[in-house]
Amino acid sequence: MSTTSADPAASVPHPPARHRRNRILAILVTIVLVVAVMVAWPWWTHPKAFGGLGDGYESNPRPLEDSALSTTVVFPKIKGAPETVTIRSLDAAFSENTAKAGATFWICHMTAGEDPIGAVFDPEATCADMEKFTAPMRFEHGVRPDSDYLFVTITPTRSGVAKLESVDIDYSRSKRHLYQRGTETIAADRVVTVR
Repeated sequence: MSTTSADPAASVPHPPARHRRNRILAILVTIVLVVAVMVAWPWWTHPKAFGGLGDGYESNPRPLEDSALSTTVVFPKIKGAPETVTIRSLDAAFSENTAKAGATFWICHMTAGEDPIGAVFDPEATCADMEKFTAPMRFEHGVRPDSDYLFVTITPTRSGVAKLESVDIDYSRSKRHLYQRGTETIAADRVVTVR
């Protein structure tokens, strides 16, 4: 009867081979983590809760005293789950502003029977419960009519043209969206001409 004995030293890798394998594993884990951060960071810092407007508006030339245009920036959802976000700041970007227009943001808390404004010169006739934006502010982005919507009033101060190109919305989302916080740019394409 013959017995074979295994050499315990032969089954254990040599220390240099073990260290090399650990280094390679550490490098691979680092690469995976770097790629994950590169993919996740833009998603986390550029949330997309609202989407774009998809249209434009240009007013006929108006007298200065009747030229303040109110237009929706964020409409209520058509379908989907409601979401509460916290808006931290809003910034209007004009591509042309010879009318020296300012931008004031408002949140309309919709009531039954109301429709969000497209572009109007008298927002009070459309929204019975509007609140001037002050940072930070909760925004109930729900399904119409149980929703808020965000609009901007473009107020020229002299004759000329005001072209609102976009609005930057800096906001944070809830736990359901992993507390995303960042800025979403909404293309606006709204033009007010003052004669």
